[in-house]
Amino acid sequence: MIVTTFNAPVHAVGETYTLTESASRLQESSTASVLLILNVSNANTVANYAFTWSVKDPSGSVHKANNATNVPHPASFVESVAYPDKFGSGPSLAYTGVYAVWVNQTQPLLLGSTGVANGQFEVDLTDSLSYPRTFPVGVRASGYAPNLNVTIAISGSGGPTPGFPLNQLADSNGDLSYVWPSIPASTSLGSYTVILTGSPTKTPPDIQSFIVTATNVTISPLTISLSYLQRSQTEDFRFSASYPNGAQVKTGSANLRLVEADGLTSHYVAMAYKSTLGVFRGTFQIPLSSEVGPWVATVEVSSFDDGYGNKGPISSVLKPFTVSPAILTVSATTNYNNYTIGGIVVIYVSVVTPGGYNFTSGTVTATTYHSSSQIGSPLLLFFDQSRAKWVGSYTVNSTNPYGIWQIQVNASDSYGNMGQGSTSTLVSIPAPPQQSSTF
Repeated sequence: MIVTTFNAPVHAVGETYTLTESASRLQESSTASVLLILNVSNANTVANYAFTWSVKDPSGSVHKANNATNVPHPASFVESVAYPDKFGSGPSLAYTGVYAVWVNQTQPLLLGSTGVANGQFEVDLTDSLSYPRTFPVGVRASGYAPNLNVTIAISGSGGPTPGFPLNQLADSNGDLSYVWPSIPASTSLGSYTVILTGSPTKTPPDIQSFIVTATNVTISPLTISLSYLQRSQTEDFRFSASYPNGAQVKTGSANLRLVEADGLTSHYVAMAYKSTLGVFRGTFQIPLSSEVGPWVATVEVSSFDDGYGNKGPISSVLKPFTVSPAILTVSATTNYNNYTIGGIVVIYVSVVTPGGYNFTSGTVTATTYHSSSQIGSPLLLFFDQSRAKWVGSYTVNSTNPYGIWQIQVNASDSYGNMGQGSTSTLVSIPAPPQQSSTF
């Protein structure tokens, strides 16, 4: 009796299979392909391996391809196949949706299920699934009749998007390419649907959703009118704003933060768009009581909003400047230019800040001199609201010297703001009465 023994190749114990795709997502195309890659580890080095690759497209059709790795080969090897190139004449990337992929091992024989790996990739119409406002939207499709007039419709929760639907011709290969140049900055946020239709209608139809999100606003370097200024003066702040596509922002506002030299005290300046200047502008008058030294103006992160929820900047924009005490402008006058004994010298003093407004709170004194000698004590003036001036008076007495009096005026407050001014007047002694002669 003759006994024939046949030893069938067996797979190794503990083989591992990993399936990857060269692209997890792409747009419809008649020329693109996806490389399907199978990594095999711990393989039987004396056995031939063969695989059947299957791809199910969104229409429900299943397409197959086969390949093999023969001995000799290492314990780890890679098999790959391109879809749709190696799957015969029927498959394409002309359908929107998920393409399911699975691999069956046909050699060596497996007990039970022959499936060793599975995966998927997605084909869409748009070049992204999410777009910030102002970004372009690229649409590509395939599988239409050559030169077919295709309708492109984009709609959101509020209905059709302005400017849509529109028509675009497919090329001679039946491919369509369209770019929505820029999503308007005021477009409602949320989900949008793009639908392509032509005759005859594709099955399944070309339909896909994408998300519109808020976009970032870029803030230019902050400019100021004065790098060094005194208390009471007004600082002028300006900046321009733009979208990612370079378009200028002309709506919205920001609260500019000012931090005094102590690093703690803050003020906020409303920045609004000025069409005559083409920039966002705000002003702030430095208080007389504020800290002197270096201040910092900051457009803080996301403090700008264009009114549609688009915010910026993504990093703070800073500008330093320096504040010093106010030097007050002091102007003094008297009610007359010539006085004699018993006359009342009324002193009127105007004190103006560097910012151009009246200094009404503080201390203003007038000291009178004759030939560098002080006459009496310094006179404390009070602010007369009706005259908008500081006022005080002095009565000339018989012990006062006559001649030109110099009146020195000093204005100051508890915050270190100060200024000086002066005026002069004439004090004369009346001539004694002339006696008549008797003849």
